[in-house]
Amino acid sequence: MTETSPAPDLMQQLSTHPFVKGLPTHDVASLAELVRAEEFEPLDVLFTSGSDADTFYLIRTGVVSLKVDTGRAATRRVQTISEGSALGWSWLFPPFIWQFDAIAQTPVRCFAFDAAALREKFDEDPRCGYHVMGRVAEIMAERLQATRRQMHSLARR
Repeated sequence: MTETSPAPDLMQQLSTHPFVKGLPTHDVASLAELVRAEEFEPLDVLFTSGSDADTFYLIRTGVVSLKVDTGRAATRRVQTISEGSALGWSWLFPPFIWQFDAIAQTPVRCFAFDAAALREKFDEDPRCGYHVMGRVAEIMAERLQATRRQMHSLARR
């Protein structure tokens, strides 16, 4: 992983990400204060199951695989996260531990937020927290439905 310096127009770049697009300007400005740009090369690990969930990612470009340990010799891909998506919600709920492994499949450029700073911001500005949490909840619902479809597909084999 390479941490890159934020561009001068970071707020503008952030405001065009699908997760952030349409948020009130005040909320985008609040988020821009906390964001950093990061890059990952193929096969770099963004996070691993059981480790501290300390970052929230917005994928700008690239593909990340979410995998789970099946208890066998290999892990199983649960989902593929790509450009324009948000990655990670374990940072929101105690005990703040990742439940999956996230591995870059291609070069990945993303926005990264320190999870503790985000939670603190939400405590200070509940309206911003409400807006962001609503979007995270939508993603969680979509991912749960995708997992359900995948389980049904596996059950039919």
